[in-house]
Amino acid sequence: MEKVSVVICAYNPNRAIFERVIDSLQNQTLEFEYWELLIIDNNSSSPISDWLTINWHPQGRIISEIKPGLINARNRGTIEAKYDYIISVDDDTLLCDNYLELAQKIYTSDPNLGIIGGRSTPIYLEKPPKWISQFNGLLAIRDLGEMEIVQQLNHERPTEYPTIAPILIAPRKKCMEEYISFFENSLISKSLGRKGSSLASGEDNDINMFIYAKGYKIGYFPDLKFEHIIPAFRTTKKYLVEMAYESNRSWVKMLTNHGINPWKKIKSNTVLLRQAKAFFTYKAWKNTPNYIKWRGACGKFKGLSEL
Repeated sequence: MEKVSVVICAYNPNRAIFERVIDSLQNQTLEFEYWELLIIDNNSSSPISDWLTINWHPQGRIISEIKPGLINARNRGTIEAKYDYIISVDDDTLLCDNYLELAQKIYTSDPNLGIIGGRSTPIYLEKPPKWISQFNGLLAIRDLGEMEIVQQLNHERPTEYPTIAPILIAPRKKCMEEYISFFENSLISKSLGRKGSSLASGEDNDINMFIYAKGYKIGYFPDLKFEHIIPAFRTTKKYLVEMAYESNRSWVKMLTNHGINPWKKIKSNTVLLRQAKAFFTYKAWKNTPNYIKWRGACGKFKGLSEL
């Protein structure tokens, strides 16, 4: 039977939430002998090994990666993984009890699958604003329905980002090893992503796009369910404004990295004027959702000026 490597990348995780994540892994139906648990501590100020015990898992390890950045932790997890399939788990996501067992069966059923994912639902620790569902994408919330969906390129070059690309990535190790070689030679890839408390993003999108462009299948499997724990601060205007800005800024760069950016580079001295015009286009003064969307557009302008 095929085995899987579970990799959690964490930087100063909320301890109470992180312990719930670990509990969800302890409850997995897949027997311990068929999976390993790797926690990549990305230079947390208080080492995770000082307060978390995972001796309940015979193949559990906590590994320190001092180079900051989620992508560096992801790459370290790939290097350390012993098995052919890597199941990424965020430090605030709870897997359904049979998640690992299902992922194992899905991968063994199709050797051309390169990366897979499922659907997520939110666990709000406090009641969110009524309009919060407009920003599910910023909060890693997605449900594409009950049908399995698999995409694969039927031509030489991709023209757009795949609509079913996973938001909690579970790549084949071989694909991640190929991505690391690409990453090491890509200045844009190295500029993407979260480091420390920054809300910059794009690293997982970059991975998805690389694997898809290489001709591997990517898949959405609705039975791969997970819950995303969302603290109150993540539903605030301040957080969502910054998240929208940084996500769109990174999005432009990621698309450019793979030759599918539909927009032209703009001059940096036009950014403020474009942002001012967009303020009225989005009617940013009317309400919080409009303001957040406007800031997302501002991030796009910024990204286009930095190409």
